Amino acid sequence: MLGPLHGVRVIDLSAVVSGPFGTSILADQGADVITVEPMHAPDIVRNAGPSVESARGVSAFWAAMNRNKRSAALNLAHTTGTQIVKDLVREADVVVQNFRPGVLDRMGLGWEVLSAINPQLVMCSVSGFGADGPYSHRPAFDPIVQAIAGYPMVQIDDDGAPQLMATIVCDKVTSLNVAQAVCAALVARANGFGGQHIELAMIDASIHFLWPEAMWNETYLDHETDMPNLSSIYELFPATDGWVMVYPMATDAHWQGMCGALGRPDLATDPRFVDLQGRVLYGGDVNDELAKETARFSTAELVELMDTADVPVGPVNTRAEVIEDPHVRHRGIVVESVHPTAGRIRTARPPALFSATPSRPARPAPLHGEHTAEVLAEVLSYDDTRMAALRSAGVIG
Repeated sequence: MLGPLHGVRVIDLSAVVSGPFGTSILADQGADVITVEPMHAPDIVRNAGPSVESARGVSAFWAAMNRNKRSAALNLAHTTGTQIVKDLVREADVVVQNFRPGVLDRMGLGWEVLSAINPQLVMCSVSGFGADGPYSHRPAFDPIVQAIAGYPMVQIDDDGAPQLMATIVCDKVTSLNVAQAVCAALVARANGFGGQHIELAMIDASIHFLWPEAMWNETYLDHETDMPNLSSIYELFPATDGWVMVYPMATDAHWQGMCGALGRPDLATDPRFVDLQGRVLYGGDVNDELAKETARFSTAELVELMDTADVPVGPVNTRAEVIEDPHVRHRGIVVESVHPTAGRIRTARPPALFSATPSRPARPAPLHGEHTAEVLAEVLSYDDTRMAALRSAGVIG
């Protein structure tokens, strides 16, 4: 089975998350993604998070973001190493990189050089803060971008203390934009616009992602608004044996259904809550009333009660419960495979389900430089003698 991007070759010069998670989407969808790792400095993600010695640099974190890719280890400090990258780019469709602005240019691998080699090239350059501006020189990690983009204040707790989101949301949302932007540029190229350079900054992607509801009081310029933010409305509700998420805000039918199911007709007729605007404006009062009622039920009882009334509801699953959730299992979202060095692993399957060109995890996450010889032989027609000479010269690993 060939994915929708079969025939597209990607040279991935990026590292950590903001680029590699995006190229993993392209790889899942059939692109030939060749990850070029520095010979003496493997991606730090290889040893981040859970890892075992026998896995040989395939940590749980690395395995989840780098399946379906090939790894070539090159000495990028050697002129022959950078020349090999240029030769690979000549045979590629896409380059993704997330060096700090200016670094790739100093290596002789910037956009002007690579686009001259391959005018049809699509290049996506990812950085924390963009190619210009007062922060452009700064190293960028997810919590730094979260802080500047306002995420901790959106996550403010009941005591008024800002809280980071406990996931690398800025890295991940940037990666989603990497995959989408690359595909858009490939469509433009197919429509006759040639290759092009995409600049993508984590700060730009993160504020764009946050804006629609988290910044709704900052949207109107000609009118002042003071609508409660979702951080003061969204709340998990206690059950006798855990927590449940009930969401009666959305439609009048949901609200009426919840009031009926809980035996609270007084809430259904309360003038504060008659429409969505009121339920959001007085969201704190809604939550207080709802918490009184949910605490009378077990998680299973409450989920069944709300589901029968067609009210949006879901149990608050632990990590282990996510894997065993009956809907997750039915959808086959979590898949198991056997990695040659890491052993049996779990991961999430590609989320987009294509009817004509299905994608699937087909190739395990690579060891450092595992495919160097394979890539150079296949893409550049290097023979064994030439590769042996490059190894002796310290150019390839």
